[in-house]
Amino acid sequence: MKTFTALINCTILLTLMVIALGAYTRLTDAGLGCPDWPGCYGKLTAPLHDGHVAEAQQNFPDATVEPHKAHNEMMHRYIAGLLGLCVLAITFFCFWLKQYRIVGIVILLLVIFQAALGMWTVTLNLLPLVVLAHLLGGFTLFSLLVLLRVEIASQQKQLATEPALGNLLPLAYFALLVLLIQISLGGWTSSNYAATVCYQLPFCESGWQERFSFQAAFSMPLGHDTYEFGVLSYEERMSIHVLHRMGAIFTLLVLGTFVFLCWRRAVSKIMRFMTWAIGSLLLLQLTLGLINILAQLPLLNAVAHNLVAANMLMMLVVFIRQIHLRKTEQYKAHTPIIEKERPIIS
Repeated sequence: MKTFTALINCTILLTLMVIALGAYTRLTDAGLGCPDWPGCYGKLTAPLHDGHVAEAQQNFPDATVEPHKAHNEMMHRYIAGLLGLCVLAITFFCFWLKQYRIVGIVILLLVIFQAALGMWTVTLNLLPLVVLAHLLGGFTLFSLLVLLRVEIASQQKQLATEPALGNLLPLAYFALLVLLIQISLGGWTSSNYAATVCYQLPFCESGWQERFSFQAAFSMPLGHDTYEFGVLSYEERMSIHVLHRMGAIFTLLVLGTFVFLCWRRAVSKIMRFMTWAIGSLLLLQLTLGLINILAQLPLLNAVAHNLVAANMLMMLVVFIRQIHLRKTEQYKAHTPIIEKERPIIS
């Protein structure tokens, strides 16, 4: 079990690396740094020397060979490939240990689907819907892996019950839904190159109300040769950006309320710590979002914005699961009393 746990820990770190590299690749416009898949200009490595660049240009005359972008893209693919092997090993351990088999199958299928989405991202030339699905798949994989790690840890110790938090489960699920929608809006903003459209607070430059259209925010143009650098009009991108900001305000209110109520009701140290962590990530994400606006999307800050979103989703999923586990412990604690009373009732 120690080997299995160590493997999961390493896989979680690799997943975070893949999420960060994916964001870095997208933000440096390197998503098509290699026009083919899974290799790069017909090779397993990105072109490095002038001779390799000339050969790549000869083999792909319609492409603009940019070695630095190709290196970014291939580094992302290498780490993603290593992540896939680790997930395969986790699935093998799940069957060998005869535990967590369903989780093992789910994460393996998810990684296979992620690989397909990675291929379609290139072959469909950064189609926004595919790019968004690829982002959400990475976040989901990260949450599932951490959830598996927490499940293993929970089996090894007795959990303190949290009866007051159980009443907040409906709000918890609503907060999770709101967060998922907001993350999707963020991915939709990024994949449509709408992140740099508005630089004034709280929503956009003057006159945005007349141009804003909810329908335009979800425009899905098809049939373009490439979607690199975006194909939508200014009004459509502005609508996407403004909708993302509106979602950020609503997410702040919902998650902030949930965190406040959990902080007041949590009893155990671990649940109070998780509440504090979710609240801190929420405030950090708000700060990073404001910096993205005021500083015109600095690269490292934008990458951090992606990573914090992934961790917020993970923490909220784990927090909800912990509430369920502690409700189960509470039920088990009362079960012997009920059983003792049965003969008297009969």
